[in-house]
Amino acid sequence: MLRLMGEVFIGQPIVFYEALGWIAFATKVSGVLGAAYHWDLRRILAFHIVSQIGYLLLAVALASPAGGAAGLFFMILNILAKASLFLIAVIMWRTAGHFDLRRIGGLYPARPLLAILFLVAGLSLVGIPPSSGFWGKFLLVQESFSQGRYAWGGLALAVGLLTLYSMVKIWLEGFWKPHPRGAVLLAPVRHAGPAYATVVVLALLLLVMGLFPESLIQYTNSATSMLWARGVP
Repeated sequence: MLRLMGEVFIGQPIVFYEALGWIAFATKVSGVLGAAYHWDLRRILAFHIVSQIGYLLLAVALASPAGGAAGLFFMILNILAKASLFLIAVIMWRTAGHFDLRRIGGLYPARPLLAILFLVAGLSLVGIPPSSGFWGKFLLVQESFSQGRYAWGGLALAVGLLTLYSMVKIWLEGFWKPHPRGAVLLAPVRHAGPAYATVVVLALLLLVMGLFPESLIQYTNSATSMLWARGVP
């Protein structure tokens, strides 16, 4: 969509981008509310995909090179964070015995490394500084405010708070509280080495993006510098 709207279908009426911005808002809100409602790890993470697509649609609706760069940065960090979270969810299921958060628990004392890896990915998805997610959302909100789209930027921040609620729910229910049926059910996960190794690599990439974002920001700005070069009417 960034390429099509920025290079092919140039000159769309402003009302098109206005409508797309509010569609982005509806997508973000419906996705994050679905994630907040559910207790199944798979459903929570799947609904967050819907919510994050809303942020990407916002980048298109901003119709500017800076908006496109913010969307590209945001897309990269989401690929890394969401892949990590889905792998962590599977390890949680294999360890605690269920995907339902109400039926698991006790993972923090039993699997401290897994807890740390979840925090890295979860905080990146939420956008807590100095995580990579902070820079992705900061760039989107900054461009929204610079265009006078205060409602769009403010709503993006509000959705981030609900995303935080979902990640805190996973932490409290899955990691912090004791397992409802006792710690004896926290079984060792066989052949989990590749999954852990992958999650560690993803966590390192997310940390590097958060602590040293300049190179990637410059790359995304360069990659989208020609989008909407002729402007939007």
